[in-house]
Amino acid sequence: MKRLILMIAALLCLMPMKAWAYDDPDTTGFVMSGDDLIAAAEADFPDWTFIDSSQYQTGRREEQSACWMAVSMMRIEANTLYQRTVSALVNPLKKGEPVPWEVTDWAPIPLSQAAADTLQSMNPGDLYRNEDGHINETGLLSYRIVQGCALFLLDEGETWSELYSYPTAIAGVVNNAEGQQCVRIAHWDGARYDEVASSRFFTDDWFSINGHQSDGTVITINGSSCNPQFVRQPDGRWLFAGIADGNWTLYRILDGFVTDANGLVLYDSNDVLHYGVPAFDCDLTTADIPAIPDFIRDVIPQLNSSDYACVRADGTPMLNAPDGEVFAACYARLTGRIIRREGGFVQLQIGSDEHGLTGWFAEESLAYGHEIEGVRCGFPSHSEDDCKGDYLAETLNGVDPEKLPDTLCLVWLIGKLPNGEWLVQLDVDTVCTAPEKAFHDIGPATELWAEFEAYYDQCEEEMLYYDQCEEEMSYE
Repeated sequence: MKRLILMIAALLCLMPMKAWAYDDPDTTGFVMSGDDLIAAAEADFPDWTFIDSSQYQTGRREEQSACWMAVSMMRIEANTLYQRTVSALVNPLKKGEPVPWEVTDWAPIPLSQAAADTLQSMNPGDLYRNEDGHINETGLLSYRIVQGCALFLLDEGETWSELYSYPTAIAGVVNNAEGQQCVRIAHWDGARYDEVASSRFFTDDWFSINGHQSDGTVITINGSSCNPQFVRQPDGRWLFAGIADGNWTLYRILDGFVTDANGLVLYDSNDVLHYGVPAFDCDLTTADIPAIPDFIRDVIPQLNSSDYACVRADGTPMLNAPDGEVFAACYARLTGRIIRREGGFVQLQIGSDEHGLTGWFAEESLAYGHEIEGVRCGFPSHSEDDCKGDYLAETLNGVDPEKLPDTLCLVWLIGKLPNGEWLVQLDVDTVCTAPEKAFHDIGPATELWAEFEAYYDQCEEEMLYYDQCEEEMSYE
């Protein structure tokens, strides 16, 4: 029986990287020091002023941790603040060698004359410091200049409560003359600010941006208890994507379903997916942000799931046409989007339009809409080793090995073909086949759901207790 494990989804959250020091065992062989790199950055970018630097590890290089250094710089030109981050992989560098910098320019910020004069007189290292002298969250501009920044985004009587700067956007909380607040975001396309999005004004005074979980394409708002997150879409809209407090089991909205925000999933079961799209408004510009549900249990009843149906029982035939030949015998809770109905049969889209497949099912063999919540998944459980990208690249039929991730994948055994091969749904989108002996330690999936429910209930109790403690403290 495969045990329950954690998967951290990439959409998700921005996790801090582990800092490293030069006396770390993995880094003792480095010849170029941190001071050397700062000096190299100042020499290579002479028109820029040093702000600060950071060191971190991410990934691997030649059996060692890949160690990086990032140097933040700024310059002021024509009353505009320009920011730049230059990064370098430290492992291969030797003192005196040219540094192959990776350069990231941030969105420029127009300054009032007063703000430009103040910034010129400040220590550059104070650009991201608060009143107490501590470093702010990433991108949060100093209180000393914020009221003179990006005034083109403010209407008469409005002021900035806070303002964050990112490579692709500036985002902040705006106060109006009536004491209300809104979130305002201006997207930078590399040449100009081409879009400005503002939420409604709210009287609640809890609005702030969570800089640890925002990056200019994702903006997370600190709420009264949880943190709603909005993601910029290709068409420029900012849509609600879930509650982004990564310390708790909350939720994330994906394409056609809602699931636990921590990425807690069963690698071989879809029980943690709740199919449908939110019926409440998800657009940043019109959404009732304070009313967005904190918990997944409160979201599920508000999902519009009328376009979805699932298989009720194990062994349900999937046909190639209405009243046609059996393509596969499918397991309970195989879920798809309804395409059309014909003569007592329903055609479902399983997986994505590009990488999935369609199949026909007898109407009475399916559960529809919110009935899906009452059907437990019957996909057989299997070994975690079967979920590794390198193994799947050699095993699956009809899947491009280059597109498989190196890490573990979601691998659902959704049915059996007449020749004994498995019908497999991979990472939700892709449907393919695999040899009968491709998977190991096959077992029933029912115990997995009970294990997940127990974990989920425990996390929710902890979250409620945490909120209660915070509320009690606020009255003291």
